[in-house]
Amino acid sequence: MNTSTFSKLNEFYFRWLKNVLFTLLFFGYTFSVHSAEVLKKSNDPIDPNPTVYEQLLVNVVIEGLGNFDLDAVYSDKNNLYINVVDLFSTLKIPCKEGEKGISLVGVIGNMQQPYTIDFARGTIRIGDKTFKTNNKIIKESGNIYIDATVFSDVFRIKLDFNFRTLTIKLSADFELPIIKQMRQEKIRKNISKIKNEILFDTLVKRNYHTFKLGTFDWSMASFTNLNEPATNLLGLGFGAELLKGEANVSLNYNSQYTFDNRQLNYRWSWVDNDKKIIKQAQIGKIGVPMIAFINAPMVGAVIRNTPTTVRKAKGVYTINETTDPNWTVELYINKILVDFTTADASGAFSFKVPIVYGYSILTLKYYGPAGEERVEEREMNVPYTIMPKNEFEYGLSAGIVQDGKGTQFSKGEFFYGLTRTFTLGGGIEYVSTISNSMIPFLKATFQPFSKLLFNGEYAHGVRSRGLLNYYITKDILFEFDYAKYVEGQTATFFNASRELKTKLSIPIKFSKVNGSVRLDYSQLDYKTFQYNFANLMLSANYKKIGVSSESQLNWVDAQSPFMTTDLFFSYRLKDNLQLRPSVRYNISDNTLMSYKAEIEKRMLRGVFSAYYERNALYNLDFVNLNYKYDLSFARTAFSASRSKDNTIISASAQGSLAFGAKNNYIHKGPNSALGKGGVVIYPFLDLNQNGIFDKDERLVKIKDVKINGATPIFNDNDLLVRIPDLNGFTAYTISFNDNDLENISWRFKHRLYQVIIDPNQFKRINVPIVPMGEVSGTVYKENENEVRGFSRIIVKVYKKDSKELVVQTLSESDGYIYHLGLKPGDYMACIDPEQLKSLNMTASPPCRYFSIKKSEDGDIVDGLDFVLKENE
Repeated sequence: MNTSTFSKLNEFYFRWLKNVLFTLLFFGYTFSVHSAEVLKKSNDPIDPNPTVYEQLLVNVVIEGLGNFDLDAVYSDKNNLYINVVDLFSTLKIPCKEGEKGISLVGVIGNMQQPYTIDFARGTIRIGDKTFKTNNKIIKESGNIYIDATVFSDVFRIKLDFNFRTLTIKLSADFELPIIKQMRQEKIRKNISKIKNEILFDTLVKRNYHTFKLGTFDWSMASFTNLNEPATNLLGLGFGAELLKGEANVSLNYNSQYTFDNRQLNYRWSWVDNDKKIIKQAQIGKIGVPMIAFINAPMVGAVIRNTPTTVRKAKGVYTINETTDPNWTVELYINKILVDFTTADASGAFSFKVPIVYGYSILTLKYYGPAGEERVEEREMNVPYTIMPKNEFEYGLSAGIVQDGKGTQFSKGEFFYGLTRTFTLGGGIEYVSTISNSMIPFLKATFQPFSKLLFNGEYAHGVRSRGLLNYYITKDILFEFDYAKYVEGQTATFFNASRELKTKLSIPIKFSKVNGSVRLDYSQLDYKTFQYNFANLMLSANYKKIGVSSESQLNWVDAQSPFMTTDLFFSYRLKDNLQLRPSVRYNISDNTLMSYKAEIEKRMLRGVFSAYYERNALYNLDFVNLNYKYDLSFARTAFSASRSKDNTIISASAQGSLAFGAKNNYIHKGPNSALGKGGVVIYPFLDLNQNGIFDKDERLVKIKDVKINGATPIFNDNDLLVRIPDLNGFTAYTISFNDNDLENISWRFKHRLYQVIIDPNQFKRINVPIVPMGEVSGTVYKENENEVRGFSRIIVKVYKKDSKELVVQTLSESDGYIYHLGLKPGDYMACIDPEQLKSLNMTASPPCRYFSIKKSEDGDIVDGLDFVLKENE
């Protein structure tokens, strides 16, 4: 333990022991006697039994705000007096001294009524009302104190005092200014988050490179049917920065197929949200939302002036999807995580997707019980396009479709915010191999209020469509989707002339039961018949039990409907065991179609599952065993299944490598690293405080780093902190706390960083940590033949020979002053001259000069003592 830390601990224990002794004396009612300037009339006789007062600190608790320490005095008649200026200043109630320091004036309450506290007359005036306090105002050490009971009667501020714990519970009949200020700050912070206007200490922008190779993905799998040749799969992927953009190339090989360019994927992406004309660009295998139906990859290019940030507008819309039971699903908009949920026993899940401005990419990531990851990326204008008033966005794309026909595709579109509630869009789409190759289109979105959205679309020669989204209550959603197709159109390969869809979603929450009801209905009109489909889904969860059902009903014209029902049940046992039985029943024929029973066991880094399924229609039995295990560098899986005379065995593994994390460190992980990046944090002791990691400065250890959506990796060998698996081009917030440093005199120079991630590489971030100095001393009051500590005295610290205030501190109950957090330099400490004037006292000396020297452990200066005397 170094000398600095040892001295601080000694000082801490000394002060702690002193406070304990003081409390014991206090509870024994052994009070020190000193004079109180109690209001008396000039002709009153001298009190032979003067009131005894003891100064103390009480803790004030306010619901919704927190707690703070407050200066008070306690009398031997069991009355508590509160320092008015101290309380009102903390509550942000205006309060200032009147003439000659014998009155306080300000305004209070929702009506901002003026008040005056007159010490000389012993009265309090609020508005046009005057209250006599009957000797409940005292003046002690230059401060005005009021009996705690007066605050409730006069100011409508209730103070419940607990003597045993020295705690006051404070409440008021009006909104306290401090509460109002916090509420307004919270609103401003929420608005800032929506507008992406959070204030950061430091912004770390993108670093651009012509070429930098950084990530590698690999995967392999083999499927063996004992009656057929094995199928082998191999996947390789490379990620780099190329020409200041993200470049990803991946190869997917299947032994059952002849290799062609459709098994090769490549894309170059560039993003710069600070540009005005072009903010995004892509070249390679691209995805573009289309009116025409194209079922083949496309090689081309896209440019847009839409930023990749999530700019939230009003309202939400709902998506309903399915995956495997109990999988966790994350929702990303423009690569930014906005929500996550867990699928129910049937695999169903839903999201309330926030409406955002402009074109967006919606991404779903699925995570299994063993951590397995599956990503589904949808590039779509989803499906409502809202623009701020007078803002314009465009998108241009063109390419060649790999359909064996050499189909050419191009599209140009725009969106413009005519008003705050109405957005107009349009453009033209070209597909060379269809009869009506040029498809002009118009789009409009109308949002009169947040719960109602309407989207209209007209595509010439193809269709007209309207989509309505209305939240009947906060959670009950009704959707109506209607489309009419032009007869003979070939753009969509959709043979129906009319399509109608409706949806009603109702959440259920009763006591400890959570669930939902969802009803879907679709109707398709063809030339000779009408097809109808209805689906009812019910789900409920209670503690460890999950139950859901899905009923499908379809019919043609007036024919008898065909109806089936699936029932799912899940139950979580002890030791991470889970049972999932299910059954499918044909209601129309009153027959059992199939049933299934599955058991799953989750372990520390893996999961084992087994199921048996019986197909009653065809008298078939299925048995499956599955085991998945995560290594530090890869995800592995093994499965075996048996059906009739057919046995299939499979094994797979996947992983990734990320390079460039310094000191020959290679990050190995089970998930894909393509398109992702990371940061390497260099926490260093900035002795000269220039913010630069100089040669004579060293790294230091930090205990924690806060960042959303990622896990920092701490390395005691090189003291660097690495944060991998971050989405490229995305801004992350990284925060630090001084309590996570090894030395109490160290401070982070900047605590809140916004970092824009470079794709396919690690970005270096130097984080300066500055050693701070500490000062201590005592303020004394000299009375005739004794000198004792003087509390509540303001000591201000300035830069030497300057009026620039650095910090101010307040002397404690024993006169002790202390402050930690001064940078190296020359200072002077002075007693507040305004307070001296109010107290009619003089300080000796008026100021003390001192220096804080550069030191790894922080410099310590003591002996800053002052003696105050009353002026004659």
